[in-house]
This record gives sequence, structure tokens and C-alpha cells, in this order.
Amino acid sequence: MAGRHTLDHDAFGHSHAHPAAPEPPRPHPSISPARRALNPVLFDSPVIDMDGDRASVFLTPASAVIERRMPLIIAFSAGVLLAVSFIGSRFALPRPLVHLTTMLAFAVAAIPALSSVWESLRRLRIDIDVLMLLGAGLAAVIGSPFEGALLLFLFALSGALEEFALDRTQSAIVTLHNLVPLDAIVLRDSGPVRVPLNRIALGERVLVRPGDRVPLDGAVVEGASSVNEAAITGESVPRDKNIGDDVYAGTSNLNGRLVVRVTKSSRDTTLARILTLVTEARHQRAAVQRLIDRIGPVYSTSVIGVSIVAGVVLHLLFAVSGQESIRRAIAVLIVGSPCALIIATPVAYLAAIGAAARRGVLVKGGVYLEALARARVVVFDKTGTLTTGRVRLVEVICGDGLDEREVLRLAGAVESSSSHPLAAAVMQALNDRKLEPYPVQDLQYVPGEGASARSNGRRLWIGKPKSAADHIAPAHLPRFRDRVDQVYRGGRAASAFVVDGVPAVLAFEDTLRDNARETIQRLRDAGVRRVAMLTGDHESVASAIAAQLSVDEFHADLLPDAKVKAAEALRRKHGAIIMVGDGVNDAPTLAAADVGIAIGSIGADVALEAADIVLMNNNLDGVAWVHRQAQRTARIVRQNLTLAIGVIVVLACFAAAGQIPLPIAVIGHEGSTVLVALNALRLLRSSAAGN
Repeated sequence: MAGRHTLDHDAFGHSHAHPAAPEPPRPHPSISPARRALNPVLFDSPVIDMDGDRASVFLTPASAVIERRMPLIIAFSAGVLLAVSFIGSRFALPRPLVHLTTMLAFAVAAIPALSSVWESLRRLRIDIDVLMLLGAGLAAVIGSPFEGALLLFLFALSGALEEFALDRTQSAIVTLHNLVPLDAIVLRDSGPVRVPLNRIALGERVLVRPGDRVPLDGAVVEGASSVNEAAITGESVPRDKNIGDDVYAGTSNLNGRLVVRVTKSSRDTTLARILTLVTEARHQRAAVQRLIDRIGPVYSTSVIGVSIVAGVVLHLLFAVSGQESIRRAIAVLIVGSPCALIIATPVAYLAAIGAAARRGVLVKGGVYLEALARARVVVFDKTGTLTTGRVRLVEVICGDGLDEREVLRLAGAVESSSSHPLAAAVMQALNDRKLEPYPVQDLQYVPGEGASARSNGRRLWIGKPKSAADHIAPAHLPRFRDRVDQVYRGGRAASAFVVDGVPAVLAFEDTLRDNARETIQRLRDAGVRRVAMLTGDHESVASAIAAQLSVDEFHADLLPDAKVKAAEALRRKHGAIIMVGDGVNDAPTLAAADVGIAIGSIGADVALEAADIVLMNNNLDGVAWVHRQAQRTARIVRQNLTLAIGVIVVLACFAAAGQIPLPIAVIGHEGSTVLVALNALRLLRSSAAGN
């Protein structure tokens, strides 16, 4: 437990010390060398835990079991020796034997702090380990070795509990590591061959049999099946997969034979990205912990100074005997050490992040949970977020000389390579009518505006109606605008499609997500004061959706850069904002918000990069859940801080007044550390209980 309570740590206990000779990263015992070879950058990257030592999460398999259990072994051994000493003193065992067991307990219990104290003193720093060892040593010097040993025993025991808390929060991550198989069956010209994942090239076809896990991200090119994606999304309901559908590494093929064309290497799969981001989340420090980091060195030095002054004042001004004043000073030093305070924040946020990961909610750091709990304004994107995003093409209003079938085939030529929901609706309409799109040439996209191309000898443009004027022959503009207004008045979305200067209007309908109203209401019940909606759709369409959801305000006809400006205006007016979007078109706004939440973004690299929180299960309920989780975490952090500070103040006053014996001061102080750790672990229950 070296450095367990070092104050120069970040929010998740990461030491900022810079040893002269950094040791190489060590792999986790649950991850075999073969598995690490699949992704050495991910599996062998240094990870700092709350000990302040490098890579104590990833240990060599040979020493892993012993090293991970060592804090518990030390605490148990010291506890047994202390029990023997206590019983021996009560039943008049030989005094040398009692003294020997007490000193052995002292020596064993001091092991966790010794190496850290040496490093701290070598760097001329004073931390909690120094305070604890100093207090225990002084207690032994003044004739109270049992009390000193008891202090070190409880210190070691709280450290073992802290290790347990870390192990619990990391278990979900280790489980995800082990979901991916070590190799896969690759279908090559010479026949099926089993190949290690890191030797499979992009574009190769892999066979996924019923009961197998998908080895790499890819697209189904043959077969059909149901796939359980709970490992990534947290959603227990399997999803049907057919030709053309994406599948993800680590998910489980249930009942059909699939042939998957590989689209991402083992280093770049969605699961690998999630694991990397969850690991990096440990480095994101919450504001409370940053404050503790800043005042930590001063506080530690001050505790020693106050203890010395208290002893001198008690002896000189209050006529307390020398030995008693020293005893009280030592008690003040012990209870003033911020053991509970230092772990109040990081353990809580680690537990919350671990619980979220098991629900398919990727939180990139405690700092975002902290901001989420504080924000009182939520801004939603419309299409794909509040609505299903599965729009239907309900009407084609053709211009002069255009035919509906011809318009659809030409529109399909432009939209066939687009991932936009309206493009998908056009392609679905073609499929429903059993039509094939024309081949396309010279395709060019203008983000937020539209796309131009040539097909079947004709010049084509498709995009927002307000951007269409430059592509339409002037004689057609008045009638075109009337038709667009007619579509908007009906609460529908519209796209302009221009063929050789002649416009057509494509009318689309979108539907609300089933749980959109409930999510907004739950957010209001949790204290959200204002809900806004941003959309690139026409104002009349946005108005109809806003009325159905009872949002406080909406902003329509927004290009991506205008969404960012609208979000910034909301922040200036109302304070910190939470932005919820689909993670692709909303990436700039997600990045600009105080907290960006991407929904329905499984496999979307843009969402994983831009958002602070990613809901991998495409479920809007996750927004309200993670907001409640953030608030619950904030409450537990406040409880922990209040308990830690309260215990320090109360025990320090009683210790200085001589109203509590040294053993009670020791038990009260270290007991608060244990309670803080156990209180934080309650957050791990929230994913399983669905709270």
C-alpha cells in the first residue's frame, strides 16, 4: 500500500511524482500475454492507481495474486498479533511475550507505509503516511506501543478496503478485456484458417459461428442471426443482424452463422476505444479533489505544527504534565491526518464510473459527473435524439416535367452513400417501390448545405430548401417556395431536390421517441430548470415537436456552427449546459457544451471523441439515469467530506482536551476512513439495481 494516502494525487489517486527510473508497465493478472498481444498499446499502457505507484492494476501473472492480496494479508497478520497481545495482557501471560507480539504487530502493520515514507522524505515531502508513521512511532516512544500498533493496523485495514473498492470498480473493465477471443476463423481462398486477431487484415472475412463472440468490428456479408450487444451497450435485448448490418467485437452471436468483413483492427475496435477511454477517465480530476491537491502539502505540514504547538501550550499554560501533553499532541496529530478526506472524492467517482460502464454508459471522468450534477439547463438535438431519426418519405412533389419514379431514382443516386436520416428514408422509399438508384458521378458534399452530383446525364443537387436558390432556375423559385411552405405548415420536414434547375420537394415525417416526454419530465423532477431544443429543421417542424414535448424554447434552421453559437448563448444566459445529441452531426456542439452526452453512438468514432458521456445503447432513458447517478455521486461525495471533516474537528478538540484516550482517537479516525470507503461503494449498486 505504498503511498496510499499521498496528498499529491489527482482525483483518482494518480501520483504526480516523477521517479528517476520509471518502471515498465505490468500486465493485469486476468489478461494473458496472448490477449495483451492483440492490443499492446491498450493492455500494456501504464495505469496509476490510488497507491500512487505505476501500473499496480496491471501486474505480472507470477506475482499478481500475492501482490494484490498483500494489503489484506498484512492487515490480517497485524490484527492477529494485536489480538494475541490484547488477550495476553488481560490473562497475565508473560510480559516479554506480550511485548514481543505487540512489537511484531507494530512492525507488520508499518510495512504498507514504510516504502512510501522513504520516497516522501527523500523528496522532502510530508504526506499522510509520514503523519501516520510519525504518530505511531511517538506513541511507542512514550510507552504506548499497543496504541501505535493499533493505529497502523487500522491504517493498513482501511488501505485494504480501498484496494477492494478499486478492484470492484475495475472489474467491469477487466471483464470487457476478456470478452474478445484471441483468434478468429478467417475465410481465405485456401480455406478456413484460424488466425490471431492482430494478424487479420482489414477487408478479410471472418466466420462467426452460433455461440461465438464477434472477434473484430465489421459488417455482415453473409448470413443472419441475433447478436447480444450487452457487453457494449448494456442492453439485454438481442439485436437482429442481416447482410449490411454492423457488428462489434466482444458481442455474442446467438443463433445463426455469420460471415463478417473486418472494418477495424484489434487496436481500433469500438470495444478497444471504450476500454481506453474508461481507463483514461481515471485521470480526470474533479474540482473538489483538485482543491485538496492544492492545499494538501500545506495541510500536512500544518497538522504537525499544530500538534507541536498544542503540546507546548498544554504543558506551559494549562499545567498538563509533560508526558500527558505529548500524548494529547500525538492524538491531535493522528486525528488531524486527512485519511478519510483524501479518499472521499476519488473512490466515489471511480465507483460511479464503474457502475455506469456496466449499464452501457461511458463516462470519461469524474469531472463530467461533477459538472452534470451541477448543471440546470439541458439542450437536446431533435433528429435522432428526441425523435427516432427513422424518418419516412411520405410525399414527392414534382416540378414541371419531372416524374416521381425518375426523381426517386435520381435522388437515390446522390443519397446512396450518405448516412443522413433523410438519405436513409429516400433509400427505403426506393426499396419499398422496388426501384434501383441510377449510378452517380462527380458526387460532392457541402456540410450542412447539401450535395451535388451528375447522374444519367443530368445535373443534380439535394439539400436544405433555404440553400437551394442558387441551384434553381429563377422561373421555378416562387412555386417551389410555396410548396416548401405547404410541407412545413403540415409539420413535416422538407428537402429540395433539383434536376437541371427544376426543383422537386421531398416531404418527410419523423416520430418522437417513446420515452422522450418521460425523460424530459424526469430531468425536470431532478431539478433541471430549463429544457431547450436545437435543430436544423424548419421552424414549423421544430415548433410542432417542441409543443408535443413542452420544451421551454427551441431554435430552428441551424447549421452546425449556428448550433454551437446557440448553445453558447444559452450558457451565457442560463449558466452551465448539458448538450444531448446523436454524436455525429452534433459533434461540435457536444464538444462546446459543459457536458456533452452522445446517444445511440455505438461504433461512432466522432461521438467517442467529441462527447464527455456516451450512451452506447441508443436509449434516451440513459440521459435521466446518468443525471441521477451524477447527483447521487455528488451527494455521497458531500456526505464523505462532511463525515471526514466532522470527525477531524470533533476528535481534535476532544483529543486536545484530554477527553478521549489515544486508542479511541485512533479507532475514531481510521474508522471514518473505512466508513467513507464503504459509503462510496454504494454507488456500485446503482447499475445492478437500476437506480
